Amino acid sequence: MLRDVKSHIPQRAAAGGGSRRVACRVGSSAEFSAKQRSETRCSTTMRFFVLILFFCGTIAGNNDTLFNEIRIDDPADPIVVPELDLSVTDRTLHEIYYDAVQAYLDEDWDRCVENFNQVWHGYKVYKRMVVNCRKKCRAKANSEAPIFPENIEDLHFYERKIVETLCLLTCNQEYLEIAGDNALKTLPRETESKLTNYHVYEYLHICYFKKQRYKDAADAVFTFLVRHPKHEMSIKALKHYLMFPGVETQNIVNLEAAPYVSIYFKGVLAYEDANYAEAVALFEASLASYLQAEEECRFYCEGPFDQGWHPEFTSSIANHFTFCLKCKQICHQRLNNINGDYRGDMLKSHYDYLQFAYYKLRNLKAACNAVGTYLLFDPVHETMLQNRKYYSTQPMVKEQYFQPRKEALAYVKRHEYELTLLRYISDEFSVVDRKFADIRKKHQARREKTKEKPGQKIEEVEALHPPPGHSFSNTLLFNNLSAIQDEKHAIPDRKPQRVRDDISVVAEAKELGGKNRYVADGFLNSTECELLMRLASMTAVEGDGYNEYKSPHSKYERFEGITVGRVALMVYLGQIESERLRQLLETTEEARSHVERYFGLDRALHVTYTHLVCRTALPDSPGDPNDLSHQVHADNCLLNDRNVCVHESPAYTWRDHSAILYLNQDFQGGEFFFAKDRVIRESDSLVSPRCGRMVAFSAGGENLHGVRGVVRGRRCALALWFTQDQRYREYERTLAEAILERVASVGPATNEEDVQVPLRYEDLLIRYANSDVFLKEFLRDSS
Repeated sequence: MLRDVKSHIPQRAAAGGGSRRVACRVGSSAEFSAKQRSETRCSTTMRFFVLILFFCGTIAGNNDTLFNEIRIDDPADPIVVPELDLSVTDRTLHEIYYDAVQAYLDEDWDRCVENFNQVWHGYKVYKRMVVNCRKKCRAKANSEAPIFPENIEDLHFYERKIVETLCLLTCNQEYLEIAGDNALKTLPRETESKLTNYHVYEYLHICYFKKQRYKDAADAVFTFLVRHPKHEMSIKALKHYLMFPGVETQNIVNLEAAPYVSIYFKGVLAYEDANYAEAVALFEASLASYLQAEEECRFYCEGPFDQGWHPEFTSSIANHFTFCLKCKQICHQRLNNINGDYRGDMLKSHYDYLQFAYYKLRNLKAACNAVGTYLLFDPVHETMLQNRKYYSTQPMVKEQYFQPRKEALAYVKRHEYELTLLRYISDEFSVVDRKFADIRKKHQARREKTKEKPGQKIEEVEALHPPPGHSFSNTLLFNNLSAIQDEKHAIPDRKPQRVRDDISVVAEAKELGGKNRYVADGFLNSTECELLMRLASMTAVEGDGYNEYKSPHSKYERFEGITVGRVALMVYLGQIESERLRQLLETTEEARSHVERYFGLDRALHVTYTHLVCRTALPDSPGDPNDLSHQVHADNCLLNDRNVCVHESPAYTWRDHSAILYLNQDFQGGEFFFAKDRVIRESDSLVSPRCGRMVAFSAGGENLHGVRGVVRGRRCALALWFTQDQRYREYERTLAEAILERVASVGPATNEEDVQVPLRYEDLLIRYANSDVFLKEFLRDSS
């Protein structure tokens, strides 16, 4: 008796993320029960429209719904990509894209639609040409005999790459002669990323809407949402479009659905209607189309790579290879995104259908072959193991029939090898990084032992890990924004902020045993503290601001930090919500305003640096109360061994005031204290952290201070430094305000899957500030 040979399309479960499997059973060795087809019809429902209804706040469906057929070229017809019409324009794709963006800004909706469609069609031509050239040239290089038969020092590999390169040059030139010289002078990295990630549709849906083409607008925004399912503005737009006449949920389509999708679901229908011969033909065609699509995606990954430095020959090869390999590992994830519904078992499900369809066609050899292939992907799958056992009992079935199919065997071997190699790269280079970190720590320890000698210039005395502050990268950003200012008018340092009426000063200078210092409560409530703590958990970088030293002050603590610039960059890339950045800016602006008003300053106070920091006690911390989380220091001068605070470089001499705003109190130790000199005394004024409490003080030697060691738990706070010299104001903050405006108007700039924020993020932030037309516009218009 044959049991549990599946005849379903696997679906993701409503909860838990697993797969809901419907098994069918057989009453005899000859036939399956007819009942199982009706039982599994609901599980083959195309869930394309569920995503849309989810966006609208409701999920509806019934067992009679089959699926919403996706509008796509028929598999029997060749896929035709329109060529660039160079008789109309000789502009590059880059120029067309930014002219389309400008049309959007100018509210020229006709030009917006025309240009975005033109650049999208041109990009498809370009991408098809690139992939075809790379495929053809790889095949040519692999087919030619080497010029020397013996493979000495792996020269055959390099020879193939030389042959492949020569072929690519010829192939590109042939295309230029057909399409025109500008066809390949088209895609700077940033523009290509925008096109790859469907940002054309992010604009197009608005342009269509303004033209009252509501169905086109709905299709465009849904296509964008398939790639960016959490984009809040697009979700709201889709809900809005569904209210217009002619826009029906079941008719909205993904304009960029993968070619194999339509074939696959036609196969599902044929299968459920017991048209097994047709189902086999369709699933085999879908399988071939899927593998071809992944192959083309992998070839497209072999593009240029900006290493950002000048490595040796071997290192450059390894770096570029790793870059391409990571890209290739994303290809199957994109192919398995079926209109916003991720189906991790999409490829192997082909073999699930095929094994039963071939069985119904009495082709046991092909059925066994499909079973063996499925088990290659999932070797312990209980149902398929039972199927294999049943087939083995049938007459004429041989063991070799269960050999996996060649295309799947090659696919799985390659996938396993690549994953193993990526893990090896990650593990081994992490070891190297740790070794380098140990070396840096040793150098650090030697520097800490350096003492000032009589007559020695202060420049030779190195500060003991001064707090992070103004940097060369900030200077670059300053220069960049200054140039933008010169184009129009000055950029303000801040916007007016609300003043909370529940802030209360709980200790003043006299109570704290000094001058120009105070403690206030009520800046944040528990919910606001929790949100900022979550921001730190999501984004903080170990060693941030301290040359990547994870324990810059105490070997018993792990230090993590995040700056305004890094948070702003992550918002710009769509990796975190803009409200996180907005809260950070509003909270710190409120603190700045309070310090300015409390001290009654005669000149405006500007934020010069913001650092959200967390210190976590390591598991092996001895809990020594004498250990310091931060040594005694001042914020704008260097404290030498004679307890003299010298206002010279490398101190941040432009700092005038400082503040620390605490986010939690669920830890032990970590008290802030004011000190008279380097010696720690019981009489030093202690400030115990708690959510919403701020300690503020002038930044000179009159306010030496430190932090006691965190004995248990994690201590998080917002560290703020202020200046009255506007030349040193925090320009990352100004850019962060512009990014908030940009995201509120047109959304993030690029997909978080494709851009990794580096440890030293400043250059990337500056590059976007220089190149993003929206940021420039917002910065110019700031007033």
